[in-house]
This record gives sequence, C-alpha cells and structure tokens, in this order.
Amino acid sequence: MTARTVAEHFDAWAARYDAEIHDQVPRYDEIHDTVVQLLSLRPPHRVLDLGTGTGMTALRILEALPEAKVVGLDVSHEMLDRARQRLRAHRRRVQLRTANIAAPDLDGLYDAIVSVLAIHHLWADEKRHLFSRLWDHLSPGGILVVADAFQHASSRLLELYDYPRPEDPHEAEHDHLDTAYDHLAWLIAAGFASVDVAWKYEDVGVLVAWKADRR
Repeated sequence: MTARTVAEHFDAWAARYDAEIHDQVPRYDEIHDTVVQLLSLRPPHRVLDLGTGTGMTALRILEALPEAKVVGLDVSHEMLDRARQRLRAHRRRVQLRTANIAAPDLDGLYDAIVSVLAIHHLWADEKRHLFSRLWDHLSPGGILVVADAFQHASSRLLELYDYPRPEDPHEAEHDHLDTAYDHLAWLIAAGFASVDVAWKYEDVGVLVAWKADRR
C-alpha cells in the first residue's frame, strides 16, 4: 500500500469528516465548549486557528466572540474549501490559508492561538519547535489552547477503556501521540508562564498556556 501524505489523507477524508468526527472523538462538542470558554476569559481580537479543518472551531469562535478575527491554517485544500463554505457568513472576519502547521508561515502577533485535533499529527520534535514559535507570535498575556488526543502516561489506563482499532490504516500512520505531561513540559520549556489541563476525558483533553504579561 502506498503511503499518503497528511494532506492527501485529509483531502480524502474531507467529505466524510464532519459526519464521522463526533463518533471518533469522545465529547467533541464539550471540547469546543471548553475552547470558547477559555478564550472568553479575555476576549481576543486576533486568533490563529492551527489545523482549521472544515472550520468548526473557527465558526464557534466567530459566533461566540463578535470582535474576533480568525486566521485559519490547514494543509488540506479540500478541508479549507469546506471551511470557506461553513464560514461564508463571517468571511470579512476570517482568512484561510494553506500551510503545514509543523512550520507555518506566521505573521505578526496573535491574542490567542488554538489548535483542535491537529498537533497530534506532528512528531515530538516538531511539537517542541512549534510551541516555541507560537510563543514568539503570541501577544503578552496571550493564550494558547491545544485540544487533542494524548497518549496515556501508563498502559494500565488502557484497561479502563475499550478503544476500537482505527479502520483507516493511514489514520494510524499519521497519528503521533505523546502524553499530556510531555506537552506541558514542552510548553514550559518554550517560555509559557502558566500551563494547565483545563479539561480531559479518556485520551482527549484541552491544555491551556498563557504568555506572561509585559512588565
């Protein structure tokens, strides 16, 4: 079987993504509720959405935070086409661009950066380097929210959950899970002043990190 790139994988999945993601990810809507609640603590004006996919996260942000403008990046053209359709009512407040989120071309500073179910497609070293770059592009006091799937810290925890095997072998090929602890350590090393687990259920969770206010 010929290996597909991440872009090819998501181009092929785009038409089915919205119908399938709720079945594949426990409490998918609660994840987005948590993301929006965290951003609402200090409503941002400029938001970066890494791995914007079909635009669900961007839509929730735009609807909840009327002053926010969103820049959405994704490697899949097909996903972005569906995001444009979903976000057409907010097109004056959103920009969508094709980008590899492992090494995105970032411009200026953002008040908030979010990523939902995307960063687990990166290798550990790519995640570490990405977090450092995101710190550089956050405004003082800015917030980073990472909602994703994480590897359990102990295989014993797997005994609590009956996970189905991925039906698509390419999905397993492109998933590179690390523990929540690993992510928190990388965020601290990148310079974030405060990091925490805001929400977690089984192997999915929402991590939050703030950049210190300028003194």
